[in-house]
Amino acid sequence: MKARKLITLALACLAVHLSAFAGGVEDGTVSAGLYNSPKGFGMSLDYYANSEILNSYTVYADIYGMMSGKYKGAGVKFVYLHYNRLTWFETDNARFDVFLGPGGSTGYVRDYNHDRFGFMLTADVSFAIRACFKRNFDIELANVAELGFLVGEEGGHTQLRIYNNGLTQALIPSLKLMFRF
Repeated sequence: MKARKLITLALACLAVHLSAFAGGVEDGTVSAGLYNSPKGFGMSLDYYANSEILNSYTVYADIYGMMSGKYKGAGVKFVYLHYNRLTWFETDNARFDVFLGPGGSTGYVRDYNHDRFGFMLTADVSFAIRACFKRNFDIELANVAELGFLVGEEGGHTQLRIYNNGLTQALIPSLKLMFRF
């Protein structure tokens, strides 16, 4: 039930943000697709606010501990990244953008060495390389470092602690396969 409320809140924030920047989006600069990583899988919506700024929203199932068999249930995470383009280059078939930018994450997840779910809130920094092919298909490879807190129950008491997975999983890449509209 809590996860549904979190997803509803995240989608409402997305709708408000998109409507606020809709005038700055040029034709062919919105993309939607799949988020894939050893950290989880989900959906992503990206758009260029202008030629130098890419905004990215991702909702995914956080599968920490499931691959090892330690846990059976997935968490849910919402990530917003505000990429600034550092540089770009073109080939005959694609344009390659290199991005760096801040962002934020929230979710209902498990953390390193903690068995119970908790609510997390982080400030993020991300580095990404994006290939924009001429056939309306984009591929992005990114790394995200998250620094923040997790509120959860432990030993019958609510505790606030540092979200360890945000830093321990920073070098685990994600791959996004996107269709550009």
